[in-house]
Amino acid sequence: GGFGPMAGHVNGAIGVKVAQPDRTVVVGAGDGCYALSGFELMTAVEHDIPVIWIIFDDREFKLIKLYQLATYLESGLVEFENPDFAAHARACGADGYRVETLEQFEDAFRKALAAGRPTVIDAAITRWAVPHYSPSPDGVIAGLVETIEDRLRNR
Repeated sequence: GGFGPMAGHVNGAIGVKVAQPDRTVVVGAGDGCYALSGFELMTAVEHDIPVIWIIFDDREFKLIKLYQLATYLESGLVEFENPDFAAHARACGADGYRVETLEQFEDAFRKALAAGRPTVIDAAITRWAVPHYSPSPDGVIAGLVETIEDRLRNR
């Protein structure tokens, strides 16, 4: 898809863990992706499937916003409020941690690895954090600048 597929890995990780039970499975997901399909956490809890989900929580669909800016020079409907993902995980019977510093993250990640249980780590990140995915070899920001400059030149 032009704006990228979303959320398949959030639930697919459960299948990966079932297929390879001796391997540690860790999912890195944006908050938007997790919100689209994180309900499968209940499946992991019900069947005791120890997957670790790390949610990068910046309250926006980052890649969609970047593509909107590159395509339309503006963005819309990509910012949102989140529930307390850690509290939700605990309510579902999983382990849940909310972290805001690297030290808190390292502690939560160590606990998640040691517990061998379904775990959600809700990691607050800045909106300036940009994923490394980009069609440009120079990265997301450089690719956006190139695209926007090209569009402005060709108007």
